[in-house]
Amino acid sequence: MEHFYEIIEGWFSETDKKCYDDAVEKYKDDDIFVEIGSFKGRSSIAMAVNIINSGKNIKFYCVDTWQGSSEHQTNPDVVSGKLKKTFDNNIEPVNFVINTIQKSSTEAANLFENESLSFVFIDASHDYENVKKDIEAWLPKIKKGGTLAGHDWAYSDVRRAVKHCFKKSIKKIKTAHDYWQMDF
Repeated sequence: MEHFYEIIEGWFSETDKKCYDDAVEKYKDDDIFVEIGSFKGRSSIAMAVNIINSGKNIKFYCVDTWQGSSEHQTNPDVVSGKLKKTFDNNIEPVNFVINTIQKSSTEAANLFENESLSFVFIDASHDYENVKKDIEAWLPKIKKGGTLAGHDWAYSDVRRAVKHCFKKSIKKIKTAHDYWQMDF
């Protein structure tokens, strides 16, 4: 299937996509991936197409409140309350690969067993407290050999929260373009 994420509004670049490409290549059938913060589906579609093209049976969950982060409150789809509908419409060609969970990040984390997830990508709120809470909620869910990653490394609050949560192993954090990644 051809990638079509580029036509969807959002902030997921070709460089960011490499993180998703690498995850699909690295992990195998029946592994579980979770994306925290899906907005209108740009990155979700990139991952779904990767999974489809791989032929692997990777289970993929998208977690979002679909109410928009603080910086999205003037977006027309947020203002009109249609963000989830826009997401659903955008992912329609790949929706058979995507499982949606309409909850806050920390509420959704409770739905997964500890050490059950291979790949989690955090891209929800960008303020220090929420990023820290997201990392703390999802970190126990990563299994040995898994990856916890996130977007918006350029945001100072994101960097500060990541560094706070991984202060003992800060040198193991990989960064590229605008994402960060920690392998376990």
